[in-house]
Amino acid sequence: MLINLLKQSWLVMAAALVFGLLVAGIYGQLDPIIKKNEREKLEREMRNLLGAETTFEEVKDTEGETVLYYMGKDEQGEVVGYAIKAEGSGFADKIGLLIAIDGRLENLLGIGVLKSNETPGFGDKIKESEFRDQFKGCPAVKLKVEKTGDRSVVDEQIIAITGATVSSEAVTKIINEAIRRMGELWGNEKID
Repeated sequence: MLINLLKQSWLVMAAALVFGLLVAGIYGQLDPIIKKNEREKLEREMRNLLGAETTFEEVKDTEGETVLYYMGKDEQGEVVGYAIKAEGSGFADKIGLLIAIDGRLENLLGIGVLKSNETPGFGDKIKESEFRDQFKGCPAVKLKVEKTGDRSVVDEQIIAITGATVSSEAVTKIINEAIRRMGELWGNEKID
């Protein structure tokens, strides 16, 4: 009985080791590809928000390790805007956004959805232009979600997606936090 138990436990440990090494090997092979794809998606979203001819410069923290935001410049080297990555909890999972603000730090240029696993048919509508376009031209102030209203009006009122108020509020909360962080980074009282 004891010998049988030892044989079985060694078999389980050997299988766990083999499969663990297999998963680690696959991860090692796929990780650079995943990072490259994420970087390409980020650059594509930055160009969509700040312009196709824009070049981007990473602005890092004082240790030079963490990217705080991206500065977008036109062909003449003038700052056209800034982009900041932000993440927060949605209804189903984390939502990753790219938020663009103009060079004067007054208005949002728009948002891009980098990551979302929200409910298909409802929460995933945060990716659609009908919802995202509400943020274009919004003042860089604390935004509020309303259940009804006119989506074509550009102000701090964001109209929720019908049936996905939680996802709409989550996106707005993430943006508000990013706006607050931008204000802290640049010492801008208007961004609060």
